[in-house]
Amino acid sequence: MAILHAELLKWKRSWVLWAALLAAAAAPALNGLIFWSTKRLRAAAGQVIDIPWDGFFAQAASFAHLLVYPLLFGFVVTYAVAREFQEGAATNLFALPASRTALLLAKLGAAALILAVPVVAAVPMAVVAGTPVIGRPPSWAEVADGLQVHLIAGLAQFLLTPLILWLATLTRGYVVPVAAAGSFVVANVVFSMAPGDRFLWWPTALPAWTAQATWLPDLFVHLPAWWVELPPLFVVFVALAAVTVARRDVM
Repeated sequence: MAILHAELLKWKRSWVLWAALLAAAAAPALNGLIFWSTKRLRAAAGQVIDIPWDGFFAQAASFAHLLVYPLLFGFVVTYAVAREFQEGAATNLFALPASRTALLLAKLGAAALILAVPVVAAVPMAVVAGTPVIGRPPSWAEVADGLQVHLIAGLAQFLLTPLILWLATLTRGYVVPVAAAGSFVVANVVFSMAPGDRFLWWPTALPAWTAQATWLPDLFVHLPAWWVELPPLFVVFVALAAVTVARRDVM
């Protein structure tokens, strides 16, 4: 716990947390714009569209996990590791009376807590973006359901971060792991446009489909269970990162 507390103190005055909150606002804003445009087009055609809050929350979370959170989660995890080497602090860090594996897990735990902030903050951001479009604020029950969707999808997204963590420990820099996180976004966009349900199993897109499936029963029927597919990936890449840190020289 002392190591985790020390890691959290490093984030206290970091600009990354504020950048993460700004990034979290992108998906609710985009979702609000899309629903607003759709509503206006339907109104011009003499049609009335009813936008449910569960659909708005699910769609906002889906956009976030398709386009924003893969990069955000990847960068936060990369920053937690790479900055120690880029700033020359790794030598002092590894001199602490703690195993390198414990230090790595503390960094991953601190990153999880930091990433929980924008995930939770995205819910009130969605309320702000959605209220003018839907025409009423959500009930507390609807907010609770929206928070549940964001937390579940956020957990699924976090289970993908050890791959980026491993690349950060392997290269000790930002370029490769952040590029890998960017490839998650590219893959998500490509597979989201694929016809049918052939690519629903793709790991990096599972968080987005998990959010979307909460209000689309037809999608839920074909969706693989992320809690079966993603935890093994999490364990494997955490182990690889731990082995990499333990066996390599500090510099």
